[in-house]
Amino acid sequence: MVSMKVITVMGLMAAAGMVQAEPFVFQGSLSDGGMPADGAYDFQFFLYDADIGGSEIGSVNVLDDLLVSNGSFNAELDFGADAFDGSERWVAIVVRDGGSTGTYTPLTPRAKIGNAPQASFANKSGEAVTLSDPFWTQAPGILYFGEDNGTDQFFINRNRDVEATDIFVVHSAMNGPGGMTLSSFANGMPYYGYATGGFSRAKTYYDPATDAWVVSKGGQDMIEIDQNGDVIITNNLIVNGTITSMGGGGGGGTLVGYKSFTPEAIFQDFDFNRGFNAFAGAIHVQGSSGYLRSDLDLPHGAMITNIYVEYVDRSTTTNLRLELWERDTSTLAFTNDVLATSSGSNNNTVQVFDIVPTPPIVIDQSTTTYAFRAFSTGGTWPAAGNLGIRTIRVEYEQMLP
Repeated sequence: MVSMKVITVMGLMAAAGMVQAEPFVFQGSLSDGGMPADGAYDFQFFLYDADIGGSEIGSVNVLDDLLVSNGSFNAELDFGADAFDGSERWVAIVVRDGGSTGTYTPLTPRAKIGNAPQASFANKSGEAVTLSDPFWTQAPGILYFGEDNGTDQFFINRNRDVEATDIFVVHSAMNGPGGMTLSSFANGMPYYGYATGGFSRAKTYYDPATDAWVVSKGGQDMIEIDQNGDVIITNNLIVNGTITSMGGGGGGGTLVGYKSFTPEAIFQDFDFNRGFNAFAGAIHVQGSSGYLRSDLDLPHGAMITNIYVEYVDRSTTTNLRLELWERDTSTLAFTNDVLATSSGSNNNTVQVFDIVPTPPIVIDQSTTTYAFRAFSTGGTWPAAGNLGIRTIRVEYEQMLP
């Protein structure tokens, strides 16, 4: 009497000429007449999608005269390229004595396939089956995973992309922090790099010598958070939005904030068309009598204490006039205050308006909307690059509740 004692899947073993669901080694134990089996036995292995009943999948593996030693046996199985798609699988086994030509004895229960064979399938709607080599290939000192055209997608703990362009996705099922760590030796500098065209462009890294986290671009450190938690910026800070500081400046219950407008937020007239010059910044069309506009959206009750404007005026016949326009939300009527007007031209220098409103301009969002508008005092705008605004920065204070 042949009976099964226990059967388990121990893992994958590489085999020559691998296909999508490559052969894997199935290891189990067999008893015969209540004793560990020894000798040659004939086996047949069937793959199913359920532990009882279900549908048979792939081809039958027939192994005659398979050697069993002290109850243990190893069988290399291959159920075909489409056998594993990430769904659960069970192996059904029938066996008879190797010297017999009689019927086979079914072994129960079926053995559930573990994670190892399933790992050969990417669990991505069957797309992995189109790869010419879905597994690791080896060159001297290098391991390759996936094809070289950069279109394969790899998922860990996830079966689909987050963005359509995702190449590598690591998913955490944790409700709290969950992610991926780059580790090095104690004095190493773990980093994450970005490259295009085969060239390194930027990276972020940790420097244990200074206990600093650094963002580097083009081989130069650009942003650093040092051991004191201070943020150090190597080049200019340009912000198209609001910067809020909860300390310093105003003191006590006063919030000090900054709103910056770069050329991307400076528009032509009342629409959202933009003109740009590498030196002058935001510009208008040559010959136009229109204006440049920056919508000013500050918190209700904010008090503007400083308006800092960098501009270019290289024309002897036109100058720049900056105004604050206020529109009543009920009547839609506009009023305007001239904040500053440039005088004279300077061909190769960025000029500055440093405006300190006295008294401070108080923002009332309940009745009014605000915008900066810049005009050419000559009536029309000169050639591109001769007149324009590079940036506007607004400093304001607001009382905290």
